[in-house]
Amino acid sequence: MKKMKRYFIFWCLVFIFLMMYVYINNIQKVKYQTEIHFLKLPTGDCTLIKAIDQVILIGEAGEKDSKHISQYLDKQKIDHITELIITNPNQENIIGFSPILQKLKIDKIYLPHVVDLDTDTINFLKRANEKETSIYQIKGKEKWTINHWSLLFLRPLTKSTIPESEKKAIIKLNLPKHSILWIPNIVEMDKMDLLLDSKELKADILKIAGHNREILLTKDFLDVVQPKTIIFGDVKKVKEAELRAIYKWNSSTKILSVENEGDIIFYGKGNKYNITSKRMINIRIQ
Repeated sequence: MKKMKRYFIFWCLVFIFLMMYVYINNIQKVKYQTEIHFLKLPTGDCTLIKAIDQVILIGEAGEKDSKHISQYLDKQKIDHITELIITNPNQENIIGFSPILQKLKIDKIYLPHVVDLDTDTINFLKRANEKETSIYQIKGKEKWTINHWSLLFLRPLTKSTIPESEKKAIIKLNLPKHSILWIPNIVEMDKMDLLLDSKELKADILKIAGHNREILLTKDFLDVVQPKTIIFGDVKKVKEAELRAIYKWNSSTKILSVENEGDIIFYGKGNKYNITSKRMINIRIQ
C-alpha cells in the first residue's frame, strides 16, 4: 500500500513538473519570439518582421519582386500583413506591392511622405483605400512596441532640410541587447541630415541597400553607427572597394549579403539572438 502511495506521489510530481515546464516554455515563446527575414529579391529590398500579433513588411519592391515576395509569404503561411512600410514611395519602388495588395489583406500602409506622388503610386493608394486599408504618413520619432521590443522611425522629421517629396523612412529596432538600423537607398544629403542628429544611429546591425551604398561606408558614418554586423540587403554584388572600406574601419566587422547568402533570418527568444543564412561570407582582403 505504501509502495503504491509513493508511486502515486512520484508520478504526480512528474506530471506537475512537466506542466510547469510546458507552461513556462510557452510563456517565454509567446513573450519574446520574433523573426526578422531579410529577403533576397531580383531588384528590390524588403524585410519581413513576424511578431506575435503583427506581420510587418518593410522596404521597396519592383515589378520583378512581387512573385518572389508572394511565394515567400506563402511559404511562411502568411495571408495577412498588419503594416506595410514603404521606405521610398515612387512607381519603381511600389509596383511590386500591387499583386500583394490584391492577394492579401493589408491593414495599414505607412509612407514617409504623401506629396508629389507619381500617378502609379497614387493609384496604388486608391486601390488600398478601396480594400479598406488605412494610409498613414510616418511621423518622425514615432515609436511602436513589438513583443517588448521597440521600433523607432528616425526619419522623416517634420523639421528637416530634406524636401518633403524626397524624404525616406529610416527605421531602428531596439532589442534588449541588440539593435538593427535599416537605411534604404539614400543620397549624400540624406546622410548629412542623419549625422546632424546622430545619437540614435548606433546599432549592432546595419542593414543597407541601393545604388549609393558606399555613401554609408565612410569612417564618419561608421564611427557613429558602430555596427558589429553589416547586411547588404539587395542583390547588387558586394564590391571589393566596399569590403576594403569596412575592413579598413574595423577588420572584425561581420558582413552578410543576400546576393551571396540568400534570405537571411534574424531570430530571438528572450535575450538570445541568432542570425542564420544559407552560407556566411568569410572574406578578408589581403
